[in-house]
This record gives sequence, structure tokens and C-alpha cells, in this order.
Amino acid sequence: MKRLFCFVSIIALIFASYSFGQDVAVVYDIKMENGGGLGIAGGQAGAKGLAELIVEKLEDKKLEAEIVDSDGLLEYMEANQNGIYILTQGNTPETIFQNKGKEDPIYSWLRDGGIGGFIGDYPFYYYWDFGANARVTATGAGQQKVFGVTVTNASTAAVSPTDLGKKYIPSLKKWTSNRPVGLNVLNQNDFEFESYADDGTNADPIAYRTEDMKGWFINFHTSCCGTVIPENEQIATEYAELISNRFAEPQSVDPTGKISVVWGQLKSFR
Repeated sequence: MKRLFCFVSIIALIFASYSFGQDVAVVYDIKMENGGGLGIAGGQAGAKGLAELIVEKLEDKKLEAEIVDSDGLLEYMEANQNGIYILTQGNTPETIFQNKGKEDPIYSWLRDGGIGGFIGDYPFYYYWDFGANARVTATGAGQQKVFGVTVTNASTAAVSPTDLGKKYIPSLKKWTSNRPVGLNVLNQNDFEFESYADDGTNADPIAYRTEDMKGWFINFHTSCCGTVIPENEQIATEYAELISNRFAEPQSVDPTGKISVVWGQLKSFR
């Protein structure tokens, strides 16, 4: 009976800690993209290293951050309606997106106030099917299902930091993206957005949301196919600056005595 009580108490403490507040879930799943990433250099070591660096940089900013796998991401989203996740492998796991529109967890989560972040190739162009151990191609229909329109294009854009970029991401430098967001598309479809680097026509990094979204989607250094994104150290530094300076909110629970658990490991308690 004592063991059962302790087990229940631990689970209760875990969910009490994570159900509120603005913890950041940094997504890395060794089963997705065979451990590597789309648009992320260095294969498995590069993708995993990027996730670890982002956690480290966020913690340097006094934010709570954990690496989660694909199942853990869904559990995190269900427990944190206003949370923040960062995908580090250039793809989206099937646990939150299968190109189904309103049936996909990501659709309602962004509208309820969640903040999704992405690094790598074209957001929602692909999702990872774990059963087939393969990438499923949604093409532009993926963004159309989530946002109502395709916002990413394949232009090669040499972008420079905007005033907002200099404010929120002091480390951001000029760079070249080939998966930027078209500013005209956002304006024509009444998106609210914050461009952190652009050339007047295309932006990356940028955060945006549709009229019915309470949350935001962050398009951050999205490129592929020969266009090199900044090194992991630079990306992690920039992302931590943006999250801490713009999107993170104070914890709404007392973190004293908080149990540190990787969300993907919660099922091991069951």
C-alpha cells in the first residue's frame, strides 16, 4: 500500500509541476529521420547535439527545458496548453500532425495558445510515420491544413536582422534562407507576424499566427538542399534569446522540489 501511495504521489507531483507554467519541450526523437534531421548538418550527432545545446542555452536563461520524444511531445502539449515546443529535426512527428486539419493535435493547440517552434526544412511539408519508419509528404497542403494557406516558399533570400530581431535576438546575423516565409502572403491573409530577419519580401526567422490563433508558430532558420543554416551553437544561442526575451512567461507554480522527468519517459511509470 505504501508503494502504491508513493507511486501515485510521484505521478501527481509530476503533473502538478508540468501542467502549468511555461516549460519548453525540445523535441528530439532518435526514431524520427533515423536520428538525423532535414536541413540539420551532422547526421544523428548533429541533430541530437542541437537539441542538447538548446536545452543548455535555455537553462542558462533560467528557463525550464527538457528533451522529449514524439510521444512525450503529445503528452507535454496535452498538459501545457500555453507551453512552448521546439522541433529540432526538420520534420514533424505523426503524434501531433498527419495532415488532417482540425483532427491534428497541433491545430487546436496553436489556437488555444501554444507556441510551436521549428528548425530545418519546410514546416509541415512532411510528417514522420513511425510504423513505416518513413517520411510522408504532405507538400504545401500541410501548411494549408494548419494555417489555411501556404506561407513558406523556396526563394533564396539574403535576410538581415530587423529592429525586432535586434531587440529579441541580439546574436542574430545576416544569413541566406531558401525556405523563407513570404510577407505578402501573411499580409494578404491577415496574419499577425513578427519578422526578425528579412529582405523586405521574405523573412526567416519569423513568428506568425492566423486570426484565430492565440498562440504562435516560429519559423526559425528553415533551409535545405545545399543552403547551410548557422552552426548549432549559433542557432541554440539565438533560439534561447528569442524564447527568453519574447515568448517565455514566469512560472505559475513554485518550482521548488520539482521532479525532473523527460516527458517521453512518463510511460515508463505506468
